[in-house]
Amino acid sequence: MNNTFNFKRFGQVLSRDWKRYIHNFGITLLVWISIPIMFWVTSLVFDFTMPAGARVFVIGIIVAITIMSAPSRIYGKVNLPREGVEFAMLPVTSLEKFLSMFIYCSILTPLLTVIGCWIVDCLMTLLPFGGFSEFISLQIPREALVMIVAIITSVWVESSFFMFGNMLFKRRKAGKTFGWILLFLFTFVIIMEITGGWMLFDYLFSGNNNIANVWIYSAIMFVIACLFYFGTYRKIKNQKY
Repeated sequence: MNNTFNFKRFGQVLSRDWKRYIHNFGITLLVWISIPIMFWVTSLVFDFTMPAGARVFVIGIIVAITIMSAPSRIYGKVNLPREGVEFAMLPVTSLEKFLSMFIYCSILTPLLTVIGCWIVDCLMTLLPFGGFSEFISLQIPREALVMIVAIITSVWVESSFFMFGNMLFKRRKAGKTFGWILLFLFTFVIIMEITGGWMLFDYLFSGNNNIANVWIYSAIMFVIACLFYFGTYRKIKNQKY
C-alpha cells in the first residue's frame, strides 16, 4: 500500500467508520437531539414561554456537548493496546484515517446536531400548545460570511481538542481533556494577569471594526485547531500498542 491519498481506500474507511458512528454514537446523538422536547414539556407543565433566543442558546450547549463526546464515543478504543490493533491494521493510510475521523467528529456531528435540534424545535413550535410560541429565526445577517467562519473555527477548535485528547488518553478521555482545558485556561489567565498580556489583546481587537475583529478571532482559532489536528494525525501515525 502506498502512502498517498487514495479515494477508493478513503471511501472504504468512511463506510467502515459510518457503521462505527451509528453503532457507538447513534443512540446518544438521538437522545441529545431530543433535548428540546424536554424543554417544551417543561414549558407546558409550568406554563411559561421559552423565547427563541433561549432555545438557540440551549441548542448551542447541546452542540458543544456532542462535539465533546463524539471522539471518545466513536473512536474511544483506537489507541488501546488490545482493541486498537484492528484500527492500526486497517489497509489505509494515517491521513485517510485522520480525515475520516475529522469528517465524523468535526463536520457531521455538529451538522447533524444543529439540523436535528432545529427540526425537533420546529415540530414543537408547530403545536398549538406549549411554550414555543415563535420559530427560531433563520434570517441571515449582513455579516453572514464572517460569522459563519467564526462559528466553524470555534467548532473546530473544540473538536480538535477532544480528538487529540481521545488519542492521548487511555481512559476517561472526554473528562480528562475537559479538565486539562480548564487547567490551561486558568494558567493562561494567571500568566496574562501577571505579565500584562491583555494589552496585546486590546491592541489586536482595538477599534470599532467589528468585522475585522471577528476575522482576527477566526484566524487565531483556525491556527489553534490546525495545531491540535496535526497532533491528532501524528498520534494516529505513531501510535504504539
